[in-house]
Amino acid sequence: MFMKKCLFALFVLMTTNAVAQENEAVDSIDLETGIIYPANGSGVAVADTICVDSIANPPIPQIPLDECDSLMVSSPGDRYGVVWKNGKCGIYDISRRENVTRIEYRDLWFSFRKEMEGEYYTYFGWDEDDTKGVIGVAEANNQFITIRMPKKDDNEEERKEDDK
Repeated sequence: MFMKKCLFALFVLMTTNAVAQENEAVDSIDLETGIIYPANGSGVAVADTICVDSIANPPIPQIPLDECDSLMVSSPGDRYGVVWKNGKCGIYDISRRENVTRIEYRDLWFSFRKEMEGEYYTYFGWDEDDTKGVIGVAEANNQFITIRMPKKDDNEEERKEDDK
């Protein structure tokens, strides 16, 4: 607790300035190695704001329910279901009659619903060939976050045990 008070006091005493920043113009970053590949040209860009529209994902395509192959729910009163079309699936909000995610997953299932700080969130698990993950949907606005992780390789587990 004492440490938190000290940190808070430090932040209050520090002065902050809002000025335009010089940022290195980056073409791409290798996420595995952390290597930054600069863009061609001067290599420096000046920016003080970023337009959210330029980095936001494109809107989720809305496919009418009657054009889908099926809708699966875990119980009749559920708000969300898994909608299927052409062998792929996605999350569908039954009450709002809209697709929450793209219909792009191989396997998707309801996991649980949780209330946090007065808001409700519904979670789904998903599975692909090389990855698996969780999708959390905020029921207030259907915003979602996807957490993706690689599947463990059985051979890799055996190698780790052999190294011990």
